[in-house]
Amino acid sequence: MKRRHRASSAADGLLRCLIAWVALAFALLLTGQQAAAASDLGPVSKSAFAIEASGPVIEFREGDYVLSSSTAPPASGWTPHPAPRIYRLIETKWRLGDPHTLWARFRFDRTALGDGPLTLYTVSTRNQFVVFLNGAEVFRNYANDADQKNAWYRPYIVHLPQAELGPGVNEIMVRAFSQESVGVGRVIVGQRAEIENFYNKQYFWRITAPMIASSLMLMLGIFALLMWLQRREEVELAYLAISTVVYFIRNLNYFAEDVPFNLALFSGLSVAATLISMVMTFSFYIAFLRVPHFQKIIAILIALVFPYTFIHWYFGFNNMMLYIPTIVLVFVAIILGVNDIARKASAAKVAWLAVMVLMLVFGIYDARLAGTGHIWKGNDFYLAVFNGFFFLLAFLLTFGLRAVSAFSALGEANATLERRVEETRVELAMSEAARQKLIVGRAIADERDRLMQEMHDGIGSSLITALAVARQQRHPEATIKTLSRAISDLKITVDSLEPIEGDLVALLGNLRHRMASDLGDAGITCRWEVGPCGPLPWLDATNALHVLRIFQEAIGNVLAHSGATELKIGCREASLADVPGIAAFVADNGKGFDASLLKVAGKGLSNMRARAASLHGNLTCETSSVDGTTLTLWLPYAR
Repeated sequence: MKRRHRASSAADGLLRCLIAWVALAFALLLTGQQAAAASDLGPVSKSAFAIEASGPVIEFREGDYVLSSSTAPPASGWTPHPAPRIYRLIETKWRLGDPHTLWARFRFDRTALGDGPLTLYTVSTRNQFVVFLNGAEVFRNYANDADQKNAWYRPYIVHLPQAELGPGVNEIMVRAFSQESVGVGRVIVGQRAEIENFYNKQYFWRITAPMIASSLMLMLGIFALLMWLQRREEVELAYLAISTVVYFIRNLNYFAEDVPFNLALFSGLSVAATLISMVMTFSFYIAFLRVPHFQKIIAILIALVFPYTFIHWYFGFNNMMLYIPTIVLVFVAIILGVNDIARKASAAKVAWLAVMVLMLVFGIYDARLAGTGHIWKGNDFYLAVFNGFFFLLAFLLTFGLRAVSAFSALGEANATLERRVEETRVELAMSEAARQKLIVGRAIADERDRLMQEMHDGIGSSLITALAVARQQRHPEATIKTLSRAISDLKITVDSLEPIEGDLVALLGNLRHRMASDLGDAGITCRWEVGPCGPLPWLDATNALHVLRIFQEAIGNVLAHSGATELKIGCREASLADVPGIAAFVADNGKGFDASLLKVAGKGLSNMRARAASLHGNLTCETSSVDGTTLTLWLPYAR
């Protein structure tokens, strides 16, 4: 809350400063219209004064003038007047389009300017004009009277012919013709190098720079229009595009010398475009800020501005009637901008507010300049024409930040997409591996089923038939036992091929079922002791056969040597050296055997240990004459 209060207080302070400043500027604007320009350089003669640079230069501060439509220099009617001499429409009450001709006469001493070639510089001499030197025409800025020249803001230089210059006092006459304000502006004579250097600087700031600024602004408008066509929801881009086009039309009045149609109409449109361009700029700004009901506000402004400018043109009102509403709109835009930034600031909002402030400063300066002719010596050119540069900078900042943000988001999206593509690729690879595993597993299962069927229907059937024949024909008992053991081995082998999904309990259960009849025939009771056990992922058919062979050998030893009456088969979870696993066991209550024989165990026990090692397991045997023998096979969960 404190932070927001400080921001609000700062905004209020800024608004008070702006209001006071604008009030002062308006006062200067209204009082300055009648002010006359004064030079800090005194005259050296009645009609001219000299300044020293690298070479002598004379700027005429007084001349003789006469309004006359004559094409030849008038013989009478000349009156002295401070230079420049401009007859403005607002001062004369002339109507736009009425022709008027002004003659001006200046005299200078040739000896004051040295012996080098001389050049004349003039600016704000409007609009068609002819220069005479000692009665001889030496320059005109038009080819024929029908030419439409817009010269009120354009500087010119005229190289004075040496042949026409006299040794003492020389006379320069200028005939200016116009259908609007007419006048002879600043006139300077001096050494050619000095005048050309001065002219080049003035031409750049008056013509070249405004042309570049206006062209950049027009290009900005075209770009904004293309963006709006792709993003219709950002309506401020459309208003920005329109405002830049109107600004370009307005600024043509500064740097366009040849007018493609009627000069009076061209000037009227240029003046009207001052207010229209500001209305469109204001429309862009409030749309950019998303001011409440901005669409209605824009519709009202557009509905008013065109009738207003038409009335102004038709009745020939003072141009201040356009400049004042323009400045008021800029001031209102600044107030809205400050309030919006106080709520939520951003670099783009600050940039556009700065543009609005500059437009206010430039607008007040230009309005005063239009009323008085100049503000200070040597800087009598307009500033609002350079708004295009600042528009471009603010636009680049605003949409540059958006572009950076969009590129950042695009980069993140690309990174996310690449990550997802990689994850999908891995998943597909895993899926393909799993599919291949399923295919191989299925092929193995089919082959296992085939082998099991072949062993059952082929070898098994043959062994059972052989056993039946041996019993019927009373073959020796050893033969019958061998056939019975072969059938049991075959059954165990077939059991190892059954898919058990790593279930050791199911594997031992099948073995117990297979050995139950042999144990019963031997008078041995079989007890089943099984605890909760997890699956062994690595327990495939080959490893299952190793487990079954170990237990088959162990149970066979019980039947052959233990003299036991009870046999326990089971398994439980157990850890060995902190490694989790399952301990499967066979325990009998027989007579046991000498434990020292374990070190010199026979082939059967050696084979059992070898099978246990191949399973990454551990085989232990404990025996006593009292408790019998216990064989334990420990198997790890993970290998």
